Parts: sequence; C-alpha cells; structure tokens
Amino acid sequence: TAGVPLIEATLGSWQSAGHLGDMLREMRRSFAEAIRQKPAVLFIDEIDAAGSRQGEDRHNANYRANVINALLTEIDQLTRAEGVILIAATNHPDAIDPAILRPGRFDLHLSLPLPTQAQIRHMLQRALPEERAEDLAALALAFSGQTPAAIDARLRAARAAARRAGGQLTARALRATLPAAEPGRAAPDRRIAVHECGHAIVASLLGAVPVRRMQLSSEGGSTSRASAIHEGTAPEFENELTILLAGRAAERLILGSISAGAGGSPDSDIAAATQLQLQFDRAFGLGIHGSAWLGTADMKLLSDDDCTRLRVKLEQFERRARALLAPHRALLERLADHLLANRDLDETALAPWLSELAAGAAPAAPS
Repeated sequence: TAGVPLIEATLGSWQSAGHLGDMLREMRRSFAEAIRQKPAVLFIDEIDAAGSRQGEDRHNANYRANVINALLTEIDQLTRAEGVILIAATNHPDAIDPAILRPGRFDLHLSLPLPTQAQIRHMLQRALPEERAEDLAALALAFSGQTPAAIDARLRAARAAARRAGGQLTARALRATLPAAEPGRAAPDRRIAVHECGHAIVASLLGAVPVRRMQLSSEGGSTSRASAIHEGTAPEFENELTILLAGRAAERLILGSISAGAGGSPDSDIAAATQLQLQFDRAFGLGIHGSAWLGTADMKLLSDDDCTRLRVKLEQFERRARALLAPHRALLERLADHLLANRDLDETALAPWLSELAAGAAPAAPS
C-alpha cells in the first residue's frame, strides 16, 4: 500500500542457515538489505523467538545472549540509517528481552484485539465488493468475536466451495457455511452479556473510564476499560477489586445465581482479584500487614487464616458491587440486551448508555 519494499525475516529463517555464525550473518544480511532498498520496511515475525537474557531457563543462555546482543546492535545501526521502518510481531510479548522493546528500538507497542464489526465489514467488502452494505453488515454481525485468521479461513473455504460448484462467492453462500447457532446457546450468551455489563456499569460508577469496548464471542465475553488505580491509594485498589467482581455480582443480581465465568484461568476475574488483594496486604504496605513487605504469595502455602481473610474480603467487594448495581438494574438489563443483539460495542456506542453514571456516587468500600 505504501509503495515501498517489504523485507520479511524471522529468527527461524536466520537460524536455519546453520550454526551461530551463519545465523548472525543472515540476520545482518536482512538488515543490510532493508538499508540498501530504503525507503523500506523490515518486518521480523515471531520476534519472541529471540528469547530473553533474564529468563529462568539457562539452557543455551550464552547462545541466546549472543543472538540478542547482535539483534540489538543491528537495530541500533538501523535507527541511524533514515528511511527504514522496523516492525515486529509476536503472540508472546512477555517472552521478549526488555532491551529489545525499549524506546529507540521499538517505540510503539500495539496490541491487536479481536476485530470490530467495522473492521470485519472492511474484510468482507474486499472479498465481496458487489454485495449490498446491509448484507455485509449482517455477515459482520455473524462473524463478530472471531479472529481475522478464522474469518479469512472461512472466506477461503467458501470461495473454494463456490469455485467447485462453478459459481462465484456471494454473501448468501458465505452465510450458509457458518455453523448454526448451538441449541440452548441463548441463555449462556445472556449470562455473559449481563456479566460484562456489570463490569462496565460499576467501572463507570467508580471512575475507571473510559469503558472502551464490550464484546461477546464464541469463547465468552470481554470488557476493555481503564484501571481504577491511578495514585495507588487504598480506595483505588478497593474500587478496582469491586469492578473485578462486578460481573459475578451482576449475574447474582439479575439471574439469581452465579456461574464459573468469573474464574478458571490465571487471567480470570477471580484470579486477578485474588492476586490484587494479596498484593494489597503483602506488598503494597496498605493492608493487614501494614508496612511489611512479604513478597509474592505462594498460593499452595497460604495459611488457613490468610485463605479465610481472602475469601471474606472478596465476598465483601462482590456485595459492594451488587449494591452499586441494584439502583441501575433496569439499565443493566437493557444494556445486556443491547450487547446481546449487537455482540460488539465500542466506546462511542457505549457512551449514551454510560455517560450519566457519575463517578463518586458509590458507597464506601467495606472496612
């Protein structure tokens, strides 16, 4: 699109050249090629393969250090050669050496969430340029919550099927390839919508704004928002804990029961709330241990008293979230229905629903 050369590389392709010296030679060759063709873009895919010198795995640590040091040298030289844009991609940013990510090497760090419906419509428009806008919008809604790779795979499969049938790909044919809704799916989807809207409403009430996006997908739901923690004060941590447990509270308020949706994985609501409460008590000097720093808690070694305190505190924050939601029950139900119908709401779409929820109108956190 920019009309400049794109030089693509991976750590794997460099390494396939042979031993360490061969790999470093191929790495330098890619950087030199980008400089030779400037203005150009150098794209390094799966850059996490470089690893980190700070990792606990010391196997081949010297080899890894040589690779990373050489990569840093090449990047630094590239920044002095105007006319080359360096881009890299990874699914595991936490595995990359911090020196690679610092400003001056990669100045911008951008995450790519699931595509919005507008972005899905753009993908479909390129594949189906003759279709009506309303048909593309309906298709985008059906694809909501899927990754670009999954959507592209569905497009390729549908195009191949149309070619075998001697015709062309149409919106109707593409829609026919989509799996039918699972029987009984409506109730779980509504529970997920209620859960996510609980997070959004309590976040708005407690000033963790903006609420940037809510989305339903085949894997569940997600809410993107700002943190309630700005200055690191105790009330801010308490507000963040309340928001984390607001989805669970919304389920209990509207549906009369809770599900496992707030727990499970290490990045779940309950896991995040558990870790935050333990940090509050043990590491931040704000909780029951006062100014003492006790370090990261080993969940397997928590005492019975610590477990009881943790359970009581999280239950208190869930009750606070429910008290916050109760006066806004009608809004919670209507917003959940709206999310269920649209599957994906961005900050602009959410503003009319959440703008009247004034921060500071919340009851105090439990003592």
